[in-house]
Amino acid sequence: MTDDIQLNFVKIPASEFTMGSQRSHDREAHDDEMPATVLQVSDYFIMKYPVTNAQYQQFVQATGCRPPLFWPDSVYPADKADHPVVGVSYYDALAFCAWAGRVTGLPIRLPTEPEWEKAARGPKIRVFSWGDKWDKGLCNTREGKPAGTSPVEQYSPQGDSPYGIADMGGNAQEWCSSLFGPYPYDPSDGREAHVYDLQADDLLPKLLETGCTSLPESDEASLGKSVLRGGSWRESKLQARCAYRSWAAPMHRSDDTGFRCCYEPQG
Repeated sequence: MTDDIQLNFVKIPASEFTMGSQRSHDREAHDDEMPATVLQVSDYFIMKYPVTNAQYQQFVQATGCRPPLFWPDSVYPADKADHPVVGVSYYDALAFCAWAGRVTGLPIRLPTEPEWEKAARGPKIRVFSWGDKWDKGLCNTREGKPAGTSPVEQYSPQGDSPYGIADMGGNAQEWCSSLFGPYPYDPSDGREAHVYDLQADDLLPKLLETGCTSLPESDEASLGKSVLRGGSWRESKLQARCAYRSWAAPMHRSDDTGFRCCYEPQG
């Protein structure tokens, strides 16, 4: 098993931030993004870029987990090493986090929905990661007529968030750990109750037993609507907004769906 994986984490400092939308600020706001709410979020670290094909291949080779759905002959295309991995389910993402945590010694997991949004927009309301004004040259969305994913660094630093986080709008939509629920966001209402201890000794073996396709039914906690954030290359500027929310069943695998990792400092 490899003992070297570079995931490039950036610290997001503890502070209040405004989660959600206000139509007075964003006329494209959806009903499920409102009301906007001020939340307090503790220090955490999140990857500057989404997990890439090259990084995910390290995981596949080390664990024997199934490769992503869209890798021809189970190998990513040679020219897409630095593209975000796509074609991975929520369970695949959990398994990667569990493995990466063992390799690095960090408590790696998926970000919660507030953590993802704060990293994308900063402490104050802004429509896109880079600001309030749309610019199709700062992210990979349908407006740019892409043929698929792009390198994760292609729109950095110009399209980065205030914290220097890249690719938070377009390219690949990303799994979060939270279940999809109504706003105002309340972390105590059960939407975060299913978050697994990814450093537990038995979690990765359980996922690998099923090919990273599910967990035993007793561990499921009714995973019906897992949050997706960020929009993708096949979606429009509306989905690239920081507050845009979507969801899918946890076994969903699509050519525009990936993830990035997160962790909280210990002690």
